[in-house]
Amino acid sequence: MNHLIKYTWKNNLLTRYGLRTTDGEDVYIVAAGREEDNTFQNARVKIGDKEWIGNVIIDDGKNHNNLQATDNTILYVTDKEDKQLFDNKIPRLCIKLPEQLIQEYNEASMGRTLLPCTESVANTNKILLHSHLSRLLIERIEDKAKHIEDLYSQCNMRWNDTLFVLLSRNFGFGIKSEIFEEWAGMLDMNALGKHRDNQLQVEAIFFGQAGLLNTEQIPSYYRNEALNSKYYNDIVKEYSFLKNKFDLKSMESKKWAFGNSTPHLRIARLAKIYCSGHCDISKIADCNSIEEIRNLFQIQPDGYWRNHLQFGGTETSGTTPLRNAQTDLIIINTVVPILYSYGKHRKEKELCNKAEDLLHSLRPEENSIIRRWREKGIVIDCAADSQALIQLNRSYCNRYRCNDCCFGYTYIKEQLLK
Repeated sequence: MNHLIKYTWKNNLLTRYGLRTTDGEDVYIVAAGREEDNTFQNARVKIGDKEWIGNVIIDDGKNHNNLQATDNTILYVTDKEDKQLFDNKIPRLCIKLPEQLIQEYNEASMGRTLLPCTESVANTNKILLHSHLSRLLIERIEDKAKHIEDLYSQCNMRWNDTLFVLLSRNFGFGIKSEIFEEWAGMLDMNALGKHRDNQLQVEAIFFGQAGLLNTEQIPSYYRNEALNSKYYNDIVKEYSFLKNKFDLKSMESKKWAFGNSTPHLRIARLAKIYCSGHCDISKIADCNSIEEIRNLFQIQPDGYWRNHLQFGGTETSGTTPLRNAQTDLIIINTVVPILYSYGKHRKEKELCNKAEDLLHSLRPEENSIIRRWREKGIVIDCAADSQALIQLNRSYCNRYRCNDCCFGYTYIKEQLLK
């Protein structure tokens, strides 16, 4: 209970609540003070016709004897009218909050439910809603930028290498992302750079480092066809040579076991993008439209991978190009955050603004989180909106961080003013 009282005190939500001490004197909070445990230090409170500066103690609701009163304590705050705290000469303020709000808050704090603010978000004033979503969007971009900063350090301060690792991660499209990132992190980018003009050798390093050239990794019903394939034999030979030349260490192939799904075509696409030179931060920064950026990543694999999905697999009439929706996810999760981080690093604000503008130009993602918010009545017009709501859901709602949530604040404020 004291957590809710502390929250309302800290955020000045009690100023119009008709506060009075147990002796009947009016109380007005001028400044809440600095929170430290159950005390707000250097608070400014008007009691009756006098203004006081000092410490306000919030009753912990359990063992008030643990609260340390000091000479500059100016007010005790509790939710119990009959509770005796320390020196009776110090004014005591009893706050009675709505029972329904207390119950909702306590249940949310214990992770049993969410505050019903999720139901009222759609009814938030449009200007306030836009303000909250804008703040959440920047917060999400900044969170991603922190990951990129770590990645940048791991990539020896090389932006194009950082871009490739991040792009590889997002080629995992969710459940395979961490494995794709691990694979990309094991690639020797210096070795790759020396063979960039030879696509077969790049593919050899890509598939070899993934452990996918191991015979046992090929399904038994495709194995003979793969072993009799010129492409497979050539790529195995190339990898054997390059592995010895650069002392390469491959990852465990069993990590790629995803049921019927295989990573081969995605790795082949990444090899083609890498060899094309399109995985270049300066080229992305120079793009002036969504279409230009899409064209960087919608390159089709050629050669063997034009009509195969894995080694020795049944030939197809042609591999399917990435859909715009898939490419847009790559832009949202790769291009936007790295362009923003790159702009911050170079102190070029226009690149940061361009990154954010891209989200306002793209369609929103379609996933379970976005569908749930739509069901609440939220209008989601673009990827900027969907990214903001994903941030709200993952960083606040799922973690029951109602205390830190802008919508939680608005809801509690509304309940107190009823």
